[in-house]
Amino acid sequence: MPEYFIGLDLGTGALKTVLIDDEYNLIALAQRKLSIYLPKPGWAEQDPDEWWYKIYDSVREVVSRARINPEDVKAISFSTQMIGVIPVDRDGNPLRKAIIWLDNRAEEEAEDILTEFGVEELIDHVGGLPSGKDAVCKILWLKRNEPEIYEHAYKILDVKDFLVYKMTGEFVTDYTCASVRGNFDMAKKTWSELIAEKLDLPIDKYPEIKSSLEPVGYLTSYAADRMGLTTKTLVVNGAGDVPAAAVGAGATRVGDPHLYIGSSAWVAATVDRRIMDPEHGMGSIVFVDPYKWLFIAEMESAGEDYKWLAGTLMDKEKEEAEKKGISVYEIMDKLAEKAEPGSKNLIFLPWMYGERAPIPDIYVRGAFINLSLDHRKEHIIRAVLEGIAYNIRWITDIVEEDIGKKIRYLPSLGGLLLGDICGQILADVTRRTIGCVKDKLGAVGKGAAAMAMIGYGRLKRIEDVHELVSVDKEFTPIEENSRIYDELYSVFKDLYERLADVYSTLNG
Repeated sequence: MPEYFIGLDLGTGALKTVLIDDEYNLIALAQRKLSIYLPKPGWAEQDPDEWWYKIYDSVREVVSRARINPEDVKAISFSTQMIGVIPVDRDGNPLRKAIIWLDNRAEEEAEDILTEFGVEELIDHVGGLPSGKDAVCKILWLKRNEPEIYEHAYKILDVKDFLVYKMTGEFVTDYTCASVRGNFDMAKKTWSELIAEKLDLPIDKYPEIKSSLEPVGYLTSYAADRMGLTTKTLVVNGAGDVPAAAVGAGATRVGDPHLYIGSSAWVAATVDRRIMDPEHGMGSIVFVDPYKWLFIAEMESAGEDYKWLAGTLMDKEKEEAEKKGISVYEIMDKLAEKAEPGSKNLIFLPWMYGERAPIPDIYVRGAFINLSLDHRKEHIIRAVLEGIAYNIRWITDIVEEDIGKKIRYLPSLGGLLLGDICGQILADVTRRTIGCVKDKLGAVGKGAAAMAMIGYGRLKRIEDVHELVSVDKEFTPIEENSRIYDELYSVFKDLYERLADVYSTLNG
């Protein structure tokens, strides 16, 4: 009898639940939209209870659609957004909404931490410089601004930690999530006693750290009942979305790069040493194999910019999409194809909610540069995709330099690649071949399911996943287009320097 595994990919805008068989074939996929709350400028929160009820609902859906016996689901694991702050009581109940990675409320705390420690000490000890978006800064903000919640919190969890507790009753995190929180000792690979002592943030408020590939336990009867599974289903720790995407892209061997382009986007490479580039907001986190590292350059908003465009300027297209029973993004992609490469020299700056890489700046924002009466809707749509691609080229060029290896081919995954136009623009702008991973919408979830297979014993090593991942479409650069984009890319990079002071004045 076949055995089945579930991967939960909980991002910012959506949950994707995938069911695979023991040959790594995608059997069923269910999606659920997630709500984001923006209560104040720069703040971003989500409801942890919404994550949970949409998970059990979607798990029931994939099992039902696959028409399998729940007892044949052998293990479940996770890929989740990272850098969340969820204070919970002893029973794992959230004490407030989750403060998510997109939130940048803690800039004052970041400045205080930098003053307390200094640049070199922080880079060496925790792997990077603090910003208002980082977890340790938000934990300090919580202590200062919501002291009753902080004191009452038994544990302060990341997103995945909350889900693991809901399924097993265990307070556990993994090395990938712990290593991006800003209070993790990179040398000792444990919670930092130095940070805890100097900031008076006790370590006992954080969960135990285990490998991503390690089983945590079995589903509790409550969790099994809610999801329609059994208490024989093993729960494997899993990882944050960035390393899980590397697994889903098959980038599990040293030197393998990958591109993810969903709500956010990143270029990352699996490496055998810790590489740091704080000037460009890039650094290394622990990989799902805790003896490897993942060097990552992340841009904060990519697909989220396209989503903003759809929700702001595309009312007519949304009505058309509803009538045809298709996604509004299909219509937007078709319009973008009508516009010439370069969008008549219209440049979009994709930094819609602050940026991490290659410009670590929480004050920067988006813009359309050179907009004229000659531009039509198709130019605006295409310019958004091109602006995202310019930023991806910028970070890819720097990643290439930092790892000391040419990146000519990028295995890629994420929802923005569902339309061919994005893949071709990426290839033309970056001058690299873009290989779209099969089942691209569910590929990160498949990466999580692969971790479930390893924890269960169905796969032996994380490197084995490389052989299981296949590409279903490739986009190669069109030289004529690339020459146009080369000139605009140069202007794109220059625009930040010209506008940085303006953004600081407006948003500082």
